[in-house]
Amino acid sequence: MDSLFPDQPFQICYGNTVLSIRPVDMQDRLAFHVSFSSERKPLLVVRAKDFNASYFWTSMPEGRQKEAEGVGKLIEDYINSHRS
Repeated sequence: MDSLFPDQPFQICYGNTVLSIRPVDMQDRLAFHVSFSSERKPLLVVRAKDFNASYFWTSMPEGRQKEAEGVGKLIEDYINSHRS
């Protein structure tokens, strides 16, 4: 998926909320700044690798892990559905 990193902002509609997603350059990592149409605070999600070499989504700064996992999955689904 890393080679398919989008270089332009995009939006994802999820329920009644629109996620405005902007790619962020973070040295060989997938990272996105996410703004919500709801009152939820913006979120920076980063795709990281754990000690078992498995990928996961996390928030920066830490503390919104569950939210980052859900948003990361939406981003992955979006990218996979827009492959050329």
